[in-house]
Amino acid sequence: MSTPPPNEPPTGQTPYGYPAPGYPAPGIQAQPYGYPAAPPGYGAPRPRNGLAITSLVLGILGLATSWLTFPGIVLGILAVIFGGVGIARSRSDRVSNMGMAIAGLVAGLIAIVIGTVLLVYALQIASDCLDQYGQNPTEQELTQCIQDQVS
Repeated sequence: MSTPPPNEPPTGQTPYGYPAPGYPAPGIQAQPYGYPAAPPGYGAPRPRNGLAITSLVLGILGLATSWLTFPGIVLGILAVIFGGVGIARSRSDRVSNMGMAIAGLVAGLIAIVIGTVLLVYALQIASDCLDQYGQNPTEQELTQCIQDQVS
């Protein structure tokens, strides 16, 4: 009676060939308390990069507010700073999320460029209106000048 009956699986296996509970998988040595060892090549996951996530969020907010010039520029600068530090931390293999850090850095740069272009354009319009109406234009003159410049 050393072999099991024909309808029962051999000891240590289920009917579908999977290891039975309490038995290690073939080729893996059992660890104490019945836990199998991790397969080769699998280590503990690297921690997430909080700076990369922050950079991406700030970059997206910078893009969304870049038409307001100053908030877009400030958020873009912060996104670039956090993205650069996040990339440096990812390269040293301490954390993951390098793609998020790069995306945040790029979004921050785009927000800075859009905010700066719009700020220069607004300053140019203001300068033209002041040249046209002098140093003390009325509100109606200033509104009319801005509407003429924009359209």
